[in-house]
Amino acid sequence: MKTSSPNPFLFITGRPRSGTTLLRMLLDAHPNVIIPTECQFVVNLYGKYGHRKIWQPHHVESFLRDLKLQWKFDMWQIDMEQLKQSLLDLGIDCTFADICRTVYYSYKSIFPKTDINLLADKNPGYAIYTKRICKIFPESRFIYINRDYRDNYVSIKEVGFDLPIPSLSAQKWKYFYRTFKNCARRKPGKYLYLRYEDLVTRPQEVMQQVCSFAGIPYDEKMFSFHERQTDFSRLYNPFVLSNIHRQISMPINQSRLGIWKEKLTSREISLLDTTVGGMASEAGYERAPGNVTLLMNLAALPGRILAAALYVATKIVDRLPVGLRMNILSKWPRKLGMFVISVVNKERYKQLKQKRR
Repeated sequence: MKTSSPNPFLFITGRPRSGTTLLRMLLDAHPNVIIPTECQFVVNLYGKYGHRKIWQPHHVESFLRDLKLQWKFDMWQIDMEQLKQSLLDLGIDCTFADICRTVYYSYKSIFPKTDINLLADKNPGYAIYTKRICKIFPESRFIYINRDYRDNYVSIKEVGFDLPIPSLSAQKWKYFYRTFKNCARRKPGKYLYLRYEDLVTRPQEVMQQVCSFAGIPYDEKMFSFHERQTDFSRLYNPFVLSNIHRQISMPINQSRLGIWKEKLTSREISLLDTTVGGMASEAGYERAPGNVTLLMNLAALPGRILAAALYVATKIVDRLPVGLRMNILSKWPRKLGMFVISVVNKERYKQLKQKRR
């Protein structure tokens, strides 16, 4: 594969269940883009390796051991021996950015590639780490894809990604969007805001905008991503494909627009509207009139407090010693996810437990 180094870096962020995977699949089908499945190793390993300027062989060995511990890295289908040799070939005078780029180049996509003009990463969690990512890759750009907070809550609740508390979900939605807006205000040329609704209703127009922003040629091959169904098993197990990412096995469609109108109770809608507040219209969404009341504000308070506590916990973990922080980030996301599923969907929890045996 012919590459030119260094290539620019594009990061796709947004709340989980907002279309980040759909956008990743579209770009993965582009012949000039490398965009692996989700794994937050760049941020997780930065504390330990981000400032290293000399990479002796034992440093490479240590990095690879830590890399293999990262949550979801086992989905990358990388030849680790080949990666090790590629890292050693960089020489000792390389940077953490050089190391990370080499990992991305080692990823084997299910789609054919030619000249690589762009490295990309889809990770909802990176929405709150853009400053750190810019330190690693100064040329990086960011796309934030948003989705109606009510549809987002329905989708999160259906797959068991979070506790089914409307105000908790809405407060997280609000925090992610506000964080993006603050970053975009400082460096507007590095950030692009998209809405899931626009992507599925005007896919060609939106992807032309994405390609222009990313500096790659527009290619209709992107829209054939769903035709590689037999290869999707390399990315996801059958349970995940049928229950979490079933939309990637079909063409872009509008079937999930406005699902909240049928799936949510009036109380859930009121709690979501109340929590998001005026930020809804700022992001391009319209609240139902009369939903924001003093009673709803009081009812939304516990979920908002829980979201704030989780935010503080994230900040605390970020400031822990490198070894302890890395140990938490490599093990606890899976444990926390399993705990949430055990609470909101016991049947799915049993299925996942059986698949891990």
